[in-house]
Amino acid sequence: MRTFIIRFVFYCIILALIFIVLKYVVPILLPFMVGFLIAFFLKPLINKISEKTHKKRRLVAILTLIVFYILLTTLLIVLGSRAVIFLREAFKMLPNLYSNVIDPALTSIQNMLLDFLEGFDESTRDVIASIGESMNDGLGNLIAAISSAALTIATNAASSLPAFLVSFLITIISSFFCVVDYYKITAFIVRLIPPRGKEVLFKIKEHGIDVLLKFAKAYAILMFLTFVEVSIGLSLLGIDYAILIAAGTAIVDILPVLGTGTILIPWGVVNLLLGNFPLGIGLLVLYAIITIVRQTLEPRVVGNQIGLYPLVTLMCMFVGSYLFGIVGLFGVPIAVTIMVQLHRSGDL
Repeated sequence: MRTFIIRFVFYCIILALIFIVLKYVVPILLPFMVGFLIAFFLKPLINKISEKTHKKRRLVAILTLIVFYILLTTLLIVLGSRAVIFLREAFKMLPNLYSNVIDPALTSIQNMLLDFLEGFDESTRDVIASIGESMNDGLGNLIAAISSAALTIATNAASSLPAFLVSFLITIISSFFCVVDYYKITAFIVRLIPPRGKEVLFKIKEHGIDVLLKFAKAYAILMFLTFVEVSIGLSLLGIDYAILIAAGTAIVDILPVLGTGTILIPWGVVNLLLGNFPLGIGLLVLYAIITIVRQTLEPRVVGNQIGLYPLVTLMCMFVGSYLFGIVGLFGVPIAVTIMVQLHRSGDL
């Protein structure tokens, strides 16, 4: 019992230290960590270009990083401008959405219920009518609350913009130092670690890169398939901004619990209630096709990559998102997968 208590307290201390580091230390050092990760992922390309051109690695590293940031900035500007245009049009349409789509749909549902309850007494029909009116009022208040929340989010984003720009600038500067002196920095870090720790660190690096690549490859394939399916389906249905909607749907489809049904099912049902049967049936058929393809390919694409029991993966996602937000949603399953692989190989 004494040995058990000592070990239990020891592992609790380890877990507490890990939690403190991830919760409070990592956010502070995040710009430097991102800069180092950029240097790490660009290292093979820099080394290859330096060997092919016989130029000094320092010069190649600086030029490669400059090109990387030019491409990244261009991509962000293009995507950001398209997103701003889409959101602007969406917010313009929001007031009309309730009066032209939601309110008629609710009225149609209410009339259907009243027709169904025609055989009941008058008092029951009055109760149903009052419930429908309450739903209309509640949804109107919901639309107003959503608009207010969107304004609050925009205000908070604007107020946090200076801090984000400072962090982004520090990330750029640190990435330049990291790509230029990558081997000096890694050699310094390795010298600080004891021999046993070095061995475990290299194993974690090996398994970590393998797991990250498998995760990225698997979910990139699934996102691309969903994007292509939704893009083609919405284009055939004559929907405006089909590409942007498909991109958002593909991102939502990756998140747990949510999926393409979060967007396509309500959209299709509302159109059916409004009498727009071709569009409503088309959206529901598109959802069915995406679901069949996803359920057929996901076990093959992701199942063998992760190596965790599905219930364990779900628990890791829930705990990670609860403790660390969106980062923990994917970070905790990846960390647990690395630990499982280290345990299977006998290194942990």
